[in-house]
Amino acid sequence: MQKSLFFISTFFTLNQAFADGDYHYSVDLTAVKNDKLTIKLTPPDISDNETVFMFPAMVPGTYDVYDFGRFVSNFKVEGKDGQTIKVEVLDKNSYKLSPANAIKEISYEVEDTWDTDIKEKVVFEPGGTNIEEGKNFCLNTHGFFGYFKNKIEANFILEFIKPKGFYASTSLTNLKSGELKDVISVFNYHDLVDSPIMYTQPDTTTIQVGKAQVLISVYSPNKILTSDFIARNLKELLFAQAEYLGGELPIDKYAFLFYFSDKPSLSGAAGALEHSYSSFYYLPEADTSVIAQEVRDVAAHEFFHIVTPLSIHSKEIGDFDFNNPQMSKHLWLYEGLTEYAAHHMQVKTGLIEFDDFFDLMVGKMQNARQNYNDTVPFTVMSKYALDKYKKEYNNVYEKGALIGMCMDIMLRYYSNGNYGTQELMKDLSKQYGKNKSFNDDDLFNDIEKLTFKEIRTFLDNHVAGPKPLPYKEVFEMVGLTYEEKRVEERITLGGISVGYNPTTNHLVVVNTDKLDAFGKKLKFKEEDEIITFNNRKLSLDNMKDVLGGFMENAKPGDKLIIEVLRKDKKGNETIKELKAKVKPVKVTETDVIEVNEKATQQQLTARKTWLGIN
Repeated sequence: MQKSLFFISTFFTLNQAFADGDYHYSVDLTAVKNDKLTIKLTPPDISDNETVFMFPAMVPGTYDVYDFGRFVSNFKVEGKDGQTIKVEVLDKNSYKLSPANAIKEISYEVEDTWDTDIKEKVVFEPGGTNIEEGKNFCLNTHGFFGYFKNKIEANFILEFIKPKGFYASTSLTNLKSGELKDVISVFNYHDLVDSPIMYTQPDTTTIQVGKAQVLISVYSPNKILTSDFIARNLKELLFAQAEYLGGELPIDKYAFLFYFSDKPSLSGAAGALEHSYSSFYYLPEADTSVIAQEVRDVAAHEFFHIVTPLSIHSKEIGDFDFNNPQMSKHLWLYEGLTEYAAHHMQVKTGLIEFDDFFDLMVGKMQNARQNYNDTVPFTVMSKYALDKYKKEYNNVYEKGALIGMCMDIMLRYYSNGNYGTQELMKDLSKQYGKNKSFNDDDLFNDIEKLTFKEIRTFLDNHVAGPKPLPYKEVFEMVGLTYEEKRVEERITLGGISVGYNPTTNHLVVVNTDKLDAFGKKLKFKEEDEIITFNNRKLSLDNMKDVLGGFMENAKPGDKLIIEVLRKDKKGNETIKELKAKVKPVKVTETDVIEVNEKATQQQLTARKTWLGIN
């Protein structure tokens, strides 16, 4: 269902004169053949005798080389007045054409990446393409439209023939919409790649956040999720983000494009890809209660990219080379600080509890330590994230966020609570902006000028250098104590990992690899469904109360009786009673954070302005 039309001007005629310097693309969405679309291009005027036509090898935000030219076939070039155009295939993405000044039209077919038979490198769905005849078209534009080398700044005109009733959801504003045909104009190839389009029967809702219009567009094949639900789920978040950014959003328009899938993805993953004025989401079509927080967390991260890289980016991003990409040294800024802000904003504006925020940060500490090489300087990892340190890339969401947290705390401490990463990002945005890139090697100098010499020392030692993050010293600045490891005796649930069976509303033992002595005495088995816990029926709704109450109140020697539903090898179900006397076990805790009751006034001020608490 369509709640409102967005960024659309309806014209009685869509006839348009095209300038000689424009790319004029035409796509017929009603003419899908073999799950492919035919793309036709009337090229801009070319004076050279020879030119190269290219498809991107990589696009910003993906941090992976996908070679989108792999999905192109039947590439043809027609010459003016019947003249023959020589076509030489240079590589997966490039074609040398001559005589270039005689080209009349280029045509080719594109298959989508979501269900392709090309499996050598699967494209992460939010950065890929989808062709579902009569249902949905996800047009990440870099997967459909190419460009001439050295002619990337020309205007792009996209003409779409569309099924009746279909609607183009996008952040692009220069769009003329008709019943069966749309025409979209984009200033250059950078802006085109930065602007995904989703065509489908419309289910859209628009939220006004200050002066900004925010579109929520949803495709849910089984109508389980709607734009109205997503909008209600995100509305509070968007207003909180505006508050976090100083009261107003630094944009006029934004589009959230959600595709909810009822099938496993080819990549085996789900997630989102950010753009300057929009973000595209590929997520499982799950029940609203299951998907709500995931949507909020992912959307919070992607939406904060309106700050970086929109307003703060290096030359490697501002002048992105789609076919010979060069990486910036500062992924800690683009992805890490964005990830931190997405969670920090929620705790500071009261959307999540303090304990939940600390649990998230502690989880990132443990993931960074256990899964990645902490001795590789983060700037080095960033620079070589496409090759040498490719396996280290996802640490941007772990250690990268922790770098942001440490910087925020230090800034609050040294400024007596008056300055943090929120203010730093605002100042960097003013210094640079959408149309001005910084030099990689100058960023630390610029941050030092805006902040303190201690921040520069931190960046040199712990971001550009190999030293681990100084959690103990940093947490002391906000009146907290930190221990990397602590061993103590404690009453446990046996060391089980639990999941949830929505059909029976039972908690399920999903992993027994880390059973402790108490768990072994109870004799848990994987796939046990817990029915009662000490004579209390256990469900997802009362789990925190029942299990938390046991952990808090149980004493050594108390009896614990658990009823479980257990299947035998033939699939027969029986109810088993697991019994044992409560016995504390030695537990090793890592990354323990506690309040220092003797905090100084400076530390208390830093803590309050950091999290909004005393």
